[in-house]
Amino acid sequence: MRSRMRCIWSTLPTTLGARDVFVKLFLCYMNLLSIHSIVLKEFIQYNNSRVISFEGGHLIMVTIKELAQRAGVSPTTVSNVLHGRTNKVSVETLQRVEKVIKEANYVSNMGARLLANNGSKIIGVLINYGREDLSSPVQDPFFSELVGALEGEIRTQGYYMMLYMARNVEENLKMALAWNVEGLIAVGFDADACAKMKQNTQKPIVFIDCYFHEDDLLYTNVGLQDKEGGYEMTKYLLDNGHRKIAFLADRRNPIGVDGERLAGYKLALKERGIEFQKEDFIFIGHNKEERTKVLDGIVKNVIGKYTALFFASDFYAANAIYYFNDHNINVPEDISVVGFDDNVYATLCRPMLTTMHQDVTQKATIAIQYIRDLIAGKKIEIHDIKLPTRLVIRNSVKTI
Repeated sequence: MRSRMRCIWSTLPTTLGARDVFVKLFLCYMNLLSIHSIVLKEFIQYNNSRVISFEGGHLIMVTIKELAQRAGVSPTTVSNVLHGRTNKVSVETLQRVEKVIKEANYVSNMGARLLANNGSKIIGVLINYGREDLSSPVQDPFFSELVGALEGEIRTQGYYMMLYMARNVEENLKMALAWNVEGLIAVGFDADACAKMKQNTQKPIVFIDCYFHEDDLLYTNVGLQDKEGGYEMTKYLLDNGHRKIAFLADRRNPIGVDGERLAGYKLALKERGIEFQKEDFIFIGHNKEERTKVLDGIVKNVIGKYTALFFASDFYAANAIYYFNDHNINVPEDISVVGFDDNVYATLCRPMLTTMHQDVTQKATIAIQYIRDLIAGKKIEIHDIKLPTRLVIRNSVKTI
């Protein structure tokens, strides 16, 4: 392989452009074939480890050797600085090399890094998203806040984030592993999907808002006290005189976080001697058309029968308030409405929404710390952490 590359390289014109095109094409070819990293290592070593740089508004390829010459140090020293191995580099030398790197506007060549190094520095984020009414999870304020918090924390820790919107678990898992991610963050998957992930990869995985069939010790999960939150919200409504409270979610048989919130709701009713009836649960629909039909049915048949609606998420609660306002239904005078999450929708609707707050940023921070520890081979003491919720009282509940 090495002799063949030397032959090809020697036949190319010595102009920077021709050889740079060869570098890029070769890296793409190697990525497509997923050839073992040692092959690319040999090529990069022969080519003096070219890296991408922007100078004078133009894309050029700068070698580590050239950076070393500018800084007056060895290529090994530059490589150590680029990869964070600075314990044997003096402060003065480190500052000089960093200055040269900055002046060259160095950008890491990720194609080379993925194949040439043992660690890609990439953390894959898989989000389970089944909503049909939004084209992307980032349109949902909960997911957009979580993704933003994860990306910021991952970048702070010196890693890169690769985001996958997962509808097909197996396909998205294959894509993530094809990029040689160092670890995975999986958000909002059911027990079956979590089991598949554990079975199909040896990569470190941290789950967020997941629930499992098996022993929790087999998984590392950062979740929420969803059942406690559902209980506290229902208790608040009961304390305000409401006894006919409907629970609304986007699955006919709620599982995961919605299932836990529903369980908390049922527990609060039971403690007050109120028996949960099947019709007390309302399926809100999978898409906008279904949801509009459900909300129309609520306006015609539910308001008057129930005095409060407990939505499993702020997104649906705020949507209902907008719909009610358009149909001359006053909240909370005609019907009280509450949600869960305390995201941006809670304060954009009028009246502003009473809801359960969760700290999404804290979820992201803990999850990234866990994945870093797992990547480093450290033992995780607490495998299933449940963060607390907090009742936020605004203007959408009437005392009766």
